[in-house]
Amino acid sequence: MTECRVLLFSLLAEAVGKRELVAAVELPCSAGALVDSLAKDSSPIRAYRHVIRVAVNREYVPETHVIRSGDEVAIITPTSGG
Repeated sequence: MTECRVLLFSLLAEAVGKRELVAAVELPCSAGALVDSLAKDSSPIRAYRHVIRVAVNREYVPETHVIRSGDEVAIITPTSGG
């Protein structure tokens, strides 16, 4: 197991009440599996799961992307505004 820093933005950060989580993950782990794991423990993440995008080390990645030790993961919901 390793710890992974997970950043939250926008309404997801507001709903969870935090801008950052630390998740314990067993590597190898895909970005999608990490989000699914977080959604099991967090109803706000579960509620937005269908619209979440994932970025690893500040780049959007597909949910099949494999997380590595030391990666910074961000889960992002759509935003609007001007």
